[in-house]
Amino acid sequence: MRSTMVAIIGDDSDAPDVLYRGLREFSSDRVVLLSEAKHASRSEGIKKDLERMKIPVTTESLSSRVSMEEVFSRFARINERETGNKIIVNVDTDYQSSCIALSAAFVNGVQAIGMMQDNIIAYPIMKFSYYNALSDKKMTVLQSIAKRGEYDSLESISRELKMSLPLVTYHIRGTRDKPGLEELGLVETRRNRGKIITTLSPLGRLIVNGLVEVKKEEKRRK
Repeated sequence: MRSTMVAIIGDDSDAPDVLYRGLREFSSDRVVLLSEAKHASRSEGIKKDLERMKIPVTTESLSSRVSMEEVFSRFARINERETGNKIIVNVDTDYQSSCIALSAAFVNGVQAIGMMQDNIIAYPIMKFSYYNALSDKKMTVLQSIAKRGEYDSLESISRELKMSLPLVTYHIRGTRDKPGLEELGLVETRRNRGKIITTLSPLGRLIVNGLVEVKKEEKRRK
């Protein structure tokens, strides 16, 4: 099976060494480098070095402020584009984005590697499907919050979705036995002058944008 190594290039001066060491341990047919515009010259230098080793390299630009959504989206597109190839993500070529890169690798079920005590290690391959099934109505609530940006009260959500207030409260707050969107970490709420302001959490945005796989409830009672 052919393989592609993906790495984010940022401020880390040792990024080339970490990448080269990863390639020695996990031989790859090609490399994809992701970097902000301000690090483009470093990416180009690495690209030239790898091409001298006869390893094809593609460079792709990230926005000037790397976000979790962008990294997840980019990894998902690369995984889809490289169907049939093994994807290897070197998560330690850029310290600032290493946690995001590792999470994105888990979500897409691809191999992540990194440095530990001066050695290259391989993380377990984990295909992460959001462990709590979401009903269609919960997804509708999430999508409505995403479209609106925020709601200033649960009553506003109830009016917008033409859903009863108790049902909205159930989906947001949950019950003792059934966690709601807030407990699942998909929405964030805060009180302001007696009202409950509701917004999406970063994980909620990833789910709404289709960047985290979600299981569907087989039985929908509410």
